[in-house]
Order: sequence, then C-alpha cells, then structure tokens
Amino acid sequence: MSVDSLSRASDTALARRAGMGDAEAFTEVFHRHFAPTFRYAVRMLDGDDDLAQDAVQGAWVKIWQRLPDFRGDSRLQTWLFTVVARQVLDTRRRRRPLVVDPALLEPIASTSGDPVALAVDRELWETLAVALSELPWRQRATWILRELDGQSYDEIAQILGTTPTVVRGQLHRARKALAIRMEEWR
Repeated sequence: MSVDSLSRASDTALARRAGMGDAEAFTEVFHRHFAPTFRYAVRMLDGDDDLAQDAVQGAWVKIWQRLPDFRGDSRLQTWLFTVVARQVLDTRRRRRPLVVDPALLEPIASTSGDPVALAVDRELWETLAVALSELPWRQRATWILRELDGQSYDEIAQILGTTPTVVRGQLHRARKALAIRMEEWR
C-alpha cells in the first residue's frame, strides 16, 4: 500500500493491517494518534513530560502487541486511549501526585497584546491547573477527556473502564468542584 493510500485509509483498516504486522500501517496509526494520547498522559501525570513519555511509550508497545486483538467494537481512538489510560494509571500509582503545570492546559492567550490581559489570562490558567490537580484522579481524567479532548460519555466510560452513568456523575462532581474553586473568575 502506498504512503498516499495509507494516509487516506480509515483507522479501522489501518488497525487491521497493523494487527497483521504491517509496520507502515502502524506508523500511520501512530502519527495520527500519538499526540493526543501524549497530551492526555502529560495532563494526567501532572505535567511530568518524562514520566508521560515513559508511560506513553509503554502503552504504544502494548498497542502494537495487542492490535491483532482489536475487534473494532469501538473507535480505534477510544481503544488507544483505553490502553494509554491504564498505563497512566499504573504509572500514577507508582508516583506521588505533583501540581499540574498550567502550560499543559494550552491557554488561549489574549490577542490584544495588553500586558494586563496577558497576566490575567496566565493567572486564570494557573488557577485552573491547581484546581484540576486537587480533583480526585477519576474526576480529573473525566474532565480532561470531555472538556479538553472532546470524548463522548461512552468513549470516556470505555477508556476508564466504567459506565456512562458513572462518567456523568464524575463529570458533574468535577465541574461542581471546579466551579467553586474558580468562582472568583466568573
């Protein structure tokens, strides 16, 4: 299969080919999905790039090994996030929590160029980072997957190994806690 046709192939088709040992198809899957899985890992590992890199590399090794088992019952991206989320959780269990780096939240900088507006934006994002770091792990994971990565309730449930009802509850509690913590910014 040519590079051009690989870039046009669906995730499911690429996963099947990679599951049969096609390294070029796996490379295409990796290029499409590594960045979001890495961003998720960095956010969940409190901004520790090195720890996130280790976790994601371990997850992608598992992904390569387990692709023959991917049945296509869910989107490939959901399945990938599930593998990464489990690896991140294992990594978190071995490490003590740190404060989230505000730069990880990719703030939208003020376009006015006004130094006061830029300082206020930076302070807002720093406050949000601290508030997120105070959330229980599952609430933080749910909030990040929904609000920053745009995952559906069903996808989040699959990634975190729970039900959409639990996801809704976790997201509700996370939003409520963040609303209280961020009240000064309303």
